Amino acid sequence: MSGNSEPVGSLETALTHAMRLLASQPALAAEQAAEILKVSPNHPQAVLVAGAARRLCNDAAGAVPALQGLCRDQPQWGAAQYELGLALAQAGQGDAALAALRRAVALAPNLTDAWRALADHLTAIGDVVGADAAYARQIKAATRDPRLLRPAAALCENRIPAAEALLREHLKQFPTDVAAIRMFAEVAGRLGRYRDAENLLARALELAPGFTAARQNYALILHRGSKPVAALREIELLLAQDPRNPSHRNLKAVVLGTIGEYEESIAIYADLLAEYSHQPKIWISYGHALKTAGKQPECVAAYRRTLELAPSMGEAYWSLANMKTFRFEATDLTAMRGQLARPDLSDEDRCFFEFALGKALEDAGEHAGSFEHYAQGNRRHRAQVAYDADELSDLVRRSKALL
Repeated sequence: MSGNSEPVGSLETALTHAMRLLASQPALAAEQAAEILKVSPNHPQAVLVAGAARRLCNDAAGAVPALQGLCRDQPQWGAAQYELGLALAQAGQGDAALAALRRAVALAPNLTDAWRALADHLTAIGDVVGADAAYARQIKAATRDPRLLRPAAALCENRIPAAEALLREHLKQFPTDVAAIRMFAEVAGRLGRYRDAENLLARALELAPGFTAARQNYALILHRGSKPVAALREIELLLAQDPRNPSHRNLKAVVLGTIGEYEESIAIYADLLAEYSHQPKIWISYGHALKTAGKQPECVAAYRRTLELAPSMGEAYWSLANMKTFRFEATDLTAMRGQLARPDLSDEDRCFFEFALGKALEDAGEHAGSFEHYAQGNRRHRAQVAYDADELSDLVRRSKALL
């Protein structure tokens, strides 16, 4: 037994002691776990504590193999998959971390921290829908107050009116419940009421400045509300606590791009791609940043890499077309027509392919075919846009009447 460790009377007591040390003294937790493993080699809980302690001591190289072995021995243990995911993320293996975290929540749906970590990684790779769903599951898993279980379930099931009504009633009775305020802000954000969401999250942080999840939501809402300087201020506070968090880094890259800080934005995307090399949405974001910075050869290469990973991503073809100076090859036209022939292509991707083919044929002088693809693209796009000319005209008339 190390001179720094307290004597223990049993394995259970020793494990309890080691777990208690994890948060504040991970090096001592590692020593305690090592002592347990001398007595009971391959003890699952001790291996888990040892791996977590190594990660917390920034020894991902030591943590990953130990936790991989544990997961092989205990394939149904969600907590082990979660710890492995965190260690892989620290080691810069983002794609592998994402896979481990998916396994963790599948095995242990009530593992709150695993849902949060998964949501962070999904945000980093551009899966906004998946991230929103994971954050909602985190809220539900974290909710211990029975009065908040129903609105949390409504959020998970995307029953937004029900969630709004339940939370509004709850906050009338408990106006300083920061968990409920954050949930209500989530409702406002999904409804596009970003000013309301911003005010709610500011209130939550006023009541609980250390509420990291609310600060993360606040930074995103500020970005969506076109307040990049304020958003960056919140992101820096988040990164000071968790410098390698992929969601925080991705949001910083996005915000920096909106204010013209392209070089720093590009550097962050390159850093993320070193961890998530097979994620097409990061590659396309990287391409957009390179394009805006005037780095056309690198931009084209990024869009091409996107298409290698996701041939059906019409946005990448349209992004190439929208460069104006780029010219498609015959193989590109064949590939785009092949994608348009697919019955399972999404409406959004189909629109992008129609516009990209229209531009390609226009450049080739095939104006009749070009016009047909532009027309098809516009018809499909119009069907996706909720626009009513009469409603807009009425709004203008009513606005003028107020002057």
